[in-house]
Amino acid sequence: MNKNSALILSFFLISLFTSCISSKKLNYFDDQIPGTQSLDSTKSFAIQTLKANDRISIVVSSTDPTLTAYLNPNPSSLNSSGGYLVDANGAVEFPLLGKVPVTGLTTVEAATLLKEKLSYFYKDLYINVTLLGKVTFLTGKGGGNIPIQNERMTIFEAVSQIPNPDPYDQRNDVWLIREDSGKRIYAKLDLNSKKIFESKYYYLKNNDLIYIKPGKFSNTLFNTPSSPVRSIITVIGTLLALILILRKF
Repeated sequence: MNKNSALILSFFLISLFTSCISSKKLNYFDDQIPGTQSLDSTKSFAIQTLKANDRISIVVSSTDPTLTAYLNPNPSSLNSSGGYLVDANGAVEFPLLGKVPVTGLTTVEAATLLKEKLSYFYKDLYINVTLLGKVTFLTGKGGGNIPIQNERMTIFEAVSQIPNPDPYDQRNDVWLIREDSGKRIYAKLDLNSKKIFESKYYYLKNNDLIYIKPGKFSNTLFNTPSSPVRSIITVIGTLLALILILRKF
């Protein structure tokens, strides 16, 4: 191999392994333009209702906390993964009231129902019901859970909380898996496209699973020190450098 051939081969290999993918694939909703969009097409999807196996926090307050202390028997658990479990029949077991059906209700509607039932015993109550939910994510670098901080969490809110995101993840090939009404739904989302804002999966629900495929230049395939591809490139580069040095002598 002569000097020119070695140089050409070096350039080809470096270009092959280090060329960047299109910047459009690295952006979110890249085809969106400035403007105003009506929320009528998506607001109905944002309404998250309670279902069996959900966990909710229920806090009852009044002007005299001693009167409602019985209704908050374990306040410390209400801010953890404990809370009240919605059983298979769609009800929560609540002090004084017993079984209260809450499936199909929003947290606001559930709070209103509890207040109505408790108003027979108490006056001037304030009831706060919060969903203790989560969404699970998987990427080429691992996975974990993201708590639902509000009941209108969007796909972008969840993705922004993924630790150590990989810029080369395939944003145009995102899987969302959801269990609803006895069915398991598999949906593919394109976060590169503005159509994501019109998707019924734009707003997430409790226990959704998000899977983002790693790209061909993701850390798991190329950029990590232990990557086989990176090791091959290092070996090839070293050999080519050695060939060029030897050709000088």
